[in-house]
Amino acid sequence: MKKVLVFSESSAAAEKIGELLRAEDGYDLRAVSDLRAARAADADALLLVLASDPAACAKDVRTLALETTMGLAAVVREPLRAAAEEAFRGLGVFVLPSLGGKTLCLAVDMAVKSGERLRVLGSENVRLKESIGDLKLVDRAKCALIQYLNMTEESAHRFIEKQAMDRRVSKREVALGILKTYES
Repeated sequence: MKKVLVFSESSAAAEKIGELLRAEDGYDLRAVSDLRAARAADADALLLVLASDPAACAKDVRTLALETTMGLAAVVREPLRAAAEEAFRGLGVFVLPSLGGKTLCLAVDMAVKSGERLRVLGSENVRLKESIGDLKLVDRAKCALIQYLNMTEESAHRFIEKQAMDRRVSKREVALGILKTYES
């Protein structure tokens, strides 16, 4: 079930969009009246239905784009399309003209898929940050071995690797032990 938030300035437009999406199976629709409240919602996508100047909500949309993994799509009337493109530039928001049922469903599916991709990239980013942190920690431990035991960088590196293999722990754990010993 795809969780989709629908934000609209007009309750009639929100209802029409809701009817179009409810006709398709697999959507759990929730209306939101405040974009700031949408940040806390656990949703796959947010569909903005805008009838007025998109720049009015650009700050809130920017916050959503940067702080959540929701896919974002905006449905605007053709005269507002250029303004919406400009207001949401660089935020990954699909800006779409007023659409029919099947096309709207495809657009919402695209937003959901982009949200899924953002979640995958976010978890990969966390993993890479942890790896970089581990490398920095091991480098600090090597520096401590070089400073206090007069080892070369190569021998300090081999020492950490050998300790990790012999004790069957990660190099991070060995580095933490070294740092606890020499930096406390």
